[in-house]
Amino acid sequence: MEKIRTIITQDAEVDDQNSLRHFLFYTNEVELQGIVQTSSKFHWIGVPGAVKPKREKNAYAFGGDADLNGPYDRPYRWPGTDWMWRVIDDYEKDYPNLCVHSDGYPTPDYLRSITKIGNIGYEGEMERPTEGSELIRSKILDDDPRPLYLQVWGGTNTIARALLDIQNEYEHTPEWPALHEKISQKVIMTACGEQDPTYRSYIAENWPDIQFVKTLQMGSYAYGWMAMPEGDSKDTLRAPFMKQEILNGKSALANGYCVWMDGHYYEGEGADCQFGTNPSIQDEWFLAGRIPKAAPFDFLSEGDSPTFFLLFNWGFRTLEDFSYGGIAGRYARVSDQCNSKGEPVNVWDIVYDNYTDRDGNTALTESMWPYVCDIQRDFAARVAWCGAPAYEDAEHAPALTVPTGLDMTAAPGALVKIEAVSNGTVSSRIYEEASCPAAKEAVLEGLDLHVPASAMPGDKIHVIIKAQDGGHLHLTHYAQVIVTIC
Repeated sequence: MEKIRTIITQDAEVDDQNSLRHFLFYTNEVELQGIVQTSSKFHWIGVPGAVKPKREKNAYAFGGDADLNGPYDRPYRWPGTDWMWRVIDDYEKDYPNLCVHSDGYPTPDYLRSITKIGNIGYEGEMERPTEGSELIRSKILDDDPRPLYLQVWGGTNTIARALLDIQNEYEHTPEWPALHEKISQKVIMTACGEQDPTYRSYIAENWPDIQFVKTLQMGSYAYGWMAMPEGDSKDTLRAPFMKQEILNGKSALANGYCVWMDGHYYEGEGADCQFGTNPSIQDEWFLAGRIPKAAPFDFLSEGDSPTFFLLFNWGFRTLEDFSYGGIAGRYARVSDQCNSKGEPVNVWDIVYDNYTDRDGNTALTESMWPYVCDIQRDFAARVAWCGAPAYEDAEHAPALTVPTGLDMTAAPGALVKIEAVSNGTVSSRIYEEASCPAAKEAVLEGLDLHVPASAMPGDKIHVIIKAQDGGHLHLTHYAQVIVTIC
């Protein structure tokens, strides 16, 4: 299978540092082409003499809380850049054992070669090309026909600088219309929201057709997870699981992973963000009083990680259409946003799904939440790989194939017999939220789907098949069958 190619851009916040450690366990799954540090409204190095501009307030402007920050001529919550190489050094220690359990892991030296500093001056700074923007520019312009997924864990300014340099070079040439269209289709940004003004002020204005997917599952896998419904997902974020399965000393990468009150000190941060060392942090941080208090060694945050979980579909068909859903949740294109020229922008945002908690209560919540337990258990399995020099000494996700195919057709009222083969236990469900309204009347008995007579031609019913192994971690694999009514 052709690998997805991607570049990470990040602003080095503690949850970005966690996300990078987590991501490196999965570099065998994708073709990673860059790790680029950028700035955001939360972190920058400062530029001597720089003055924060007064920005016009209008419907098309960046609406973040960045007006509270500044000045731009000195560091603001700046964590430095050396941490990236320390993370890769830890990856190098785990690399030999990771290679035992899967092919395709890049060498540590390759990762060092693609790690670059981008535009880090201040929030939205894109004054000049940088090593990071040049790397992104070269990949946007290359002849590789695959989509280029640009992960945005901080600001979009380094990506904006790369696009601006392309525009400056080609805008007045005969090939510009075709090149502009090609890039608009090739580049897909999976973003932890808008963390500086440059998506609105430059990218949306000049490249409105570039897909911009806001992966803001901030309750499911970020600082606010303690307020989410009770269930298996929350269990895997609490201290007992984190200490036993992630922070167990088996992996150098995981040893550097940050959790609540673990002794880590974060360079550049004030007391209100010292989650590892400040004994009063629970009463001083930005969510104090709004969510339950954490226990020592509880999960802290990986708010940016849904940007890459979206790429790790695990059998879901997310990348065919973001509305199909998957382990990073389900998304819908926003219909009411335009740039200042009146052109619609290609923005996608999260959609909520029904979730039934441990007490049987059902409520709409972030559509990623049901899969957090699967994500955490698979993460734990990769950590265990690092302490298992033989393949048979660790757990691996079950195989799952669907001989009848992932795309099927059926008439209203028909019986659709789906076949699945796995070395794990197979279960299934109708994904009603992603399906047509008639799916609420469909009946699924095992893998036999009874299509309702009320279904109309063109309707789609999504059937999610889950394979789960019987090991310690209960690892999973999925398949998403779409039945189209004819």
